[in-house]
Amino acid sequence: MSHVYVLTNQHQQFLSKSGEWLDGREPNKLFRSEHKDVAINQMFEANTRDVSLRIELLQCELNTKGHPLVPEDSLADISETQGDPEIEPATPEEIPGEDTPEVDPQPQPEIPPEQAPEVTPEQAPDETPAQPGENKSESESAA
Repeated sequence: MSHVYVLTNQHQQFLSKSGEWLDGREPNKLFRSEHKDVAINQMFEANTRDVSLRIELLQCELNTKGHPLVPEDSLADISETQGDPEIEPATPEEIPGEDTPEVDPQPQPEIPPEQAPEVTPEQAPDETPAQPGENKSESESAA
């Protein structure tokens, strides 16, 4: 086959064989598939790990060694690949307030178990329930 499919995200990074996102400058490390359906399955698996990614299939020609030839316009600028791509340059870093006290968790005091209260037997009811056969005369008279 003269071409393969590779996966790229919105940061112009490429999925590696090990599942990491690389800049694409080392084509021998990139995930690639001759079959589009296999590449689509891999795209869904990568997207389930990080749903914020916008992953696309990119069809690439092969070089003489069988590695994908990634187009230059698909590669990120070297200045863009440095640092964390998830952090936008205009986003300020989160700095905790200085008046926030450090919470030092205290161990819970040991409480001895309480003794179970003694249960007193209830008094026998004044009326005893009817036993089977006692109400026979009543059912015979009703019939």
